[in-house]
Amino acid sequence: MAWRNDATTLAASYHQAPKQWAHFWPEYRDRYFDETVSPLFALWQGQRVAFLRFTHTPQHPLGLGGRCVDISINVAPQWRGQGLAVPILRAASRHLKGLGIDSVVAEVRANNGVSARVFEKAGYRFLGESSKTVADTGERVAIFRFVEDLTSPFWRQQGVYIIAEAGSNWRMGHPARDLAMGKALIDAAVVSGADAVKFQTYRPEKVYVANAGQSNYLAESGIKQDIRDIFADLAMPYSMIEDLAGYCKKAGIQFLSTGFSVEDFQAIDPWVPLHKIASYEISHLRLLDLAANSGKPLLLSTGASRAEDIAWAVERYHSQGGRDLCLLQCTAKYPAPLATVNSAVLPWLQRRYGVSVGLSDHSRDPITAPVAAVAQGARCIEKHYTLHNALPGPDHSFAITADELTQMVRRIREAEEVRGDGIKQVQPQEQELAAFARRGVQALQDIAPGEALLEGHNIAILRPGQQPLGVHPRLLEQMQGRIAQRAIPAGQGVQLGDWG
Repeated sequence: MAWRNDATTLAASYHQAPKQWAHFWPEYRDRYFDETVSPLFALWQGQRVAFLRFTHTPQHPLGLGGRCVDISINVAPQWRGQGLAVPILRAASRHLKGLGIDSVVAEVRANNGVSARVFEKAGYRFLGESSKTVADTGERVAIFRFVEDLTSPFWRQQGVYIIAEAGSNWRMGHPARDLAMGKALIDAAVVSGADAVKFQTYRPEKVYVANAGQSNYLAESGIKQDIRDIFADLAMPYSMIEDLAGYCKKAGIQFLSTGFSVEDFQAIDPWVPLHKIASYEISHLRLLDLAANSGKPLLLSTGASRAEDIAWAVERYHSQGGRDLCLLQCTAKYPAPLATVNSAVLPWLQRRYGVSVGLSDHSRDPITAPVAAVAQGARCIEKHYTLHNALPGPDHSFAITADELTQMVRRIREAEEVRGDGIKQVQPQEQELAAFARRGVQALQDIAPGEALLEGHNIAILRPGQQPLGVHPRLLEQMQGRIAQRAIPAGQGVQLGDWG
């Protein structure tokens, strides 16, 4: 695996540890290596000029979600002062972004102004000064902390963002009833615990050509009108947007709506905290530009899209100054069979495009796909809902009910807890039993100084219970037959330095 530009090559070096590390290589490997974030050598003109090491950190310094690593860089003495550190760090960031890392943290001693300036020039944000204890010496030192967020902080500053998609299900055939249904849908979304309720805003003449004809999937369900006539019936009056947005504000839930044209976008923009572009609008140049120029976060659905379609849209959005993008995996089928949801593509979307990801779920099941998506790193879930599946209209039949929406929200929150931080470590809840039951090399009987340590005779691999835990059993063969350097009471663990 390698990353290359004009200046720097970063080559993975898991299997090429320097010879001087050989005596402690297993401990170094076990402590610092991860199968996806291995140490790297930076090569310049074929020579190793710097070594980069990455370690997982349990939490972003500002509490954001996602995968976070700490970076350290050691430039070879003969190459210091050559201006290579900044391009190396920038190359490392691109490398880490391609591995699905969300943030990179760096710590620099406060008296090392040169290194601090290097991280700032490389695009890291200064977080302030703190102090830490050096593990090897116990010395307390002042440090500067820096962070570079590789994916949007917006989508990581809270739990999974859950959108209750009301869509066109507000339509009841009369303005008063339409508004009442819209408010009833908002009430149901509030009860469910969703973060936002979303509607759709469009005009038929701005979506389809005049002679578009019928939709086969709607005709199969008994709706055989011309698609423009259907859209005309379901078109939300712009005046209704303010009413629904105001009701959402009073109810304590965010109001969203998907616009399908420039005019729709402009009508919605004053009332929404973020924008959503639907799957079939991914090629709508003007909508992408408007979203980028709005300065607000964007959700972009990717149903029926190819990789190159998504790449173009992401590049266009970013080129126009857009930030805080979240791509939504979506299967553009209503309802979508569970087998087509493809939640496993979410990590690929994040790595490929370097943005946050989520799921716009069109399956009828309220739990399976959203929970699977959260397990794959989704930061946003969107789901159509209704008050009753038998209500007239094209979207009621495949939508989940209000009760199912509540169940979905609860299961998503539980899935977030289950997902954890992705770092394998001993949990605080495991500490007591880990100390009691984890195996070590323990004394089978009282061992006197000068006595040979022999497996099965006076030492064995056992759980310590309330006794001190002995060294890892990987050292058992090393101590076999060696001489005890101290008296070791029966049951106690053999410690480093106890044999010679």
